[in-house]
Amino acid sequence: MKLTKRAWAVIIAAMLSSALWSCENKKSSQSGASEASSSAINATTSEATDTSQEETKAGTTTTASAETTAESTTTAAGTTTTAAETTAPAAAETTPAPTKAVKKGFDSSFEAAKAYYNAYLTKNADAVYDMLCEEEIEAYHSYLRSTDLLEGKNPQVVFKRSNVISAIDKSIQAIHDIMKEKSDVPPERWTVSLTEELLRTTGENELADFNKTLNTEFSSAADCGYVYYKDGNDDHSFIGNGCAFVELDGRWYLSYTTIMNAELITYLDIF
Repeated sequence: MKLTKRAWAVIIAAMLSSALWSCENKKSSQSGASEASSSAINATTSEATDTSQEETKAGTTTTASAETTAESTTTAAGTTTTAAETTAPAAAETTPAPTKAVKKGFDSSFEAAKAYYNAYLTKNADAVYDMLCEEEIEAYHSYLRSTDLLEGKNPQVVFKRSNVISAIDKSIQAIHDIMKEKSDVPPERWTVSLTEELLRTTGENELADFNKTLNTEFSSAADCGYVYYKDGNDDHSFIGNGCAFVELDGRWYLSYTTIMNAELITYLDIF
């Protein structure tokens, strides 16, 4: 049975309503360190070959090997002394400094929210995707496998990065289209009415239900609603897209589950 986008939105919202929060009326439209090892100093030693000497009545003849530098001195008694020299050791290589790993997530939900709306203003869909938490992505896909919502399709294929980024692009474009309808001010001059007070901390029971449904261990969560996009002249504004954030190990991330159900469901080509 093929589901329309409207039917899909109704079904998934109903199945998650007890555990997942959505932002109502907000819809408007680490690289690892690399290291290089230093090579050890190699010393090469030249081998001195024996100098054959043959004394004749006319004097003493000295023969040196082509591989080494040798000096021969004939004494009055006919004995010979040979000294061999060796090559100096090679210079050591310089070890490059290791690269610092990129730290994902944000220090606070407010910092995450600012980055989210800035990405919408600058049309950066990749930046939005990179705000997501890998643990929540995997948990959400596992949840969908336990349902019939995808009609047996693999969530990792349906919601692969390229498909999600395409949906984010369409969502961003919808916001920019409204900007053009509302004002002649170019999108780069628009702002959002984002303040820390607009971020609502999720209650303990609500968070517990969310974690239970997804089998996750987020320590905190917050959502942001009724954010207005405002043109640079403060003459025009409209209610924009909502968002929510989750905290894991002291870092804040854009909530994958929430953005899927609240913002991207309209733009996802699932079937």
